[in-house]
Amino acid sequence: MQIDVAFTPGEVQALDSKVCIVVDVIRATSSLTVIMAKQPARVILTTTIQKATRYASQQTIHPLLCGERRGLSPEGFDFGNSPVAYSKADLQGKSIVFTSSNGTRAVADLVLAPHVFLGCFLNASAVVKQALRAARDGNFDILVVCAGREEKFAVDDAYCAGFLVSQIMTLISSDCSFSLGDGGQAALGIYGYYRDTRKLLEMSGAGRAVIEIGLEDDLNFLMQRDIFDVVPQLIRKDLPEPVSGFSLLA
Repeated sequence: MQIDVAFTPGEVQALDSKVCIVVDVIRATSSLTVIMAKQPARVILTTTIQKATRYASQQTIHPLLCGERRGLSPEGFDFGNSPVAYSKADLQGKSIVFTSSNGTRAVADLVLAPHVFLGCFLNASAVVKQALRAARDGNFDILVVCAGREEKFAVDDAYCAGFLVSQIMTLISSDCSFSLGDGGQAALGIYGYYRDTRKLLEMSGAGRAVIEIGLEDDLNFLMQRDIFDVVPQLIRKDLPEPVSGFSLLA
């Protein structure tokens, strides 16, 4: 088994042999983890506002429109991309359509992978355990995919990816062999260098943008570790539907 990190979705190759963990820690994968913990009836991800609104307009019962562009909720949407806001919302049994600037696009780029999970600090232990189980069962590699920011490297995602890689490594018993790709080694180095998670998030481009729009509390919330035992997973027609599954609107 190889464990590796792609710092942008554009780096990913040979998806058919990989279990993927998507990381958009500020804030899409953090928000979606909270959303899934609220037990919605259905969650659909899409890459554009237009697809989201068009789908919603075609439904008999209007779903909640959720997501952001440039950090803020688009006009006519019910919620933005704040994990704090979702933690206070009643979403049980609701249908949700979610779109974001970077996270949903990253998921769309990985649809050919046998397993696609969403990871962050909030569900770190749960997601690495599920990814490792899926990799062992299918004889796959594990790839942590950073959503990045505007298709470029994002240090906050790389830092979280390094943390997830460190957690995966602690779960592998000494009698099991694995290799660590160059991206995985680099992500571990980034995680090891920055000891202050809050300071790292604040100095990142995504963190500064969140602070500028008055949502600094999101950073305090999403840096918490292992407060949800929920793993959002892309629903595949050839596999049993997961409890915390989401689908992708083409």
